[in-house]
Amino acid sequence: MKPMLEAINFNVNSSFKVASYNAATNCESTGWHIHPEFELVYVKNGSGCLHVGSKKSDYTNGALIFLGGNIPHADFGNKDSMEIVVQFKKEFLEEKLSVFPEFKGIKQLIEKSNQVLIFDQKTKIESWNYFKKFETLDIQGRLINLLSILDYLSKNGSYEHLFDTISLNGFKKIEISRLEKTFEYINKNYHKNISVGEISNRLGYTPNSFCRFFKKLTGQRFISFVNEFRVGRAAEYFNENNTAIIEVMYKSGFNDPSYFARQFKKYQGVSPTGYLKQRYP
Repeated sequence: MKPMLEAINFNVNSSFKVASYNAATNCESTGWHIHPEFELVYVKNGSGCLHVGSKKSDYTNGALIFLGGNIPHADFGNKDSMEIVVQFKKEFLEEKLSVFPEFKGIKQLIEKSNQVLIFDQKTKIESWNYFKKFETLDIQGRLINLLSILDYLSKNGSYEHLFDTISLNGFKKIEISRLEKTFEYINKNYHKNISVGEISNRLGYTPNSFCRFFKKLTGQRFISFVNEFRVGRAAEYFNENNTAIIEVMYKSGFNDPSYFARQFKKYQGVSPTGYLKQRYP
């Protein structure tokens, strides 16, 4: 089965994303999926199954996994544990870390993640204090903490490679490249009028052929994907503070209150008003 391409929301003032989930705040399952971002996942406890590429590996007492970009995988099958997910783009390695020769060990660790690294229990337990700090830090502190985690794992982490090598079965490199450009366009312009004609022209498609291409790789219509992305950003704005609904509506790219409310309920399962009441009782 070909995995679906998933877009990762990045704040405009951050080069990586950190998300935390627990039994009460599970993220919606994305099923069998793929994305170009690197992904570092900390599952605090419990048991589940790692389904990555062609391999499956059961775990108990949590897990710490580092996956390179464009590696198909499923959710980790554990909805009863604290899970912290860190994601960053290849530019984080190629444009930022490469400036500093002192980060050689970290760069090597990131490059090895293309084989999927599964860390042992000792490494997982000893790195917990780093991961739990994310929730109390500001943006600058989170970056420093991420570098501290990567530094620790590169120097002290003990791990196994899930793969000797891994191939991108089912996807052409040009398809992945075009999807990356599409996701980047949405991430930069979701708050504006998203033009199918403009993104089609950038990628060398007609509007109709672009929509067929997008549906084939993601399983979604382009406009539905954009609406879901915008609703995700709206939820993040609400999570940051108790902001007025109309303000969040415009910031996330919607212009009609009733349409915004319908789309928000469709993807979040609750109206914007209900979401705020749950978040700020």
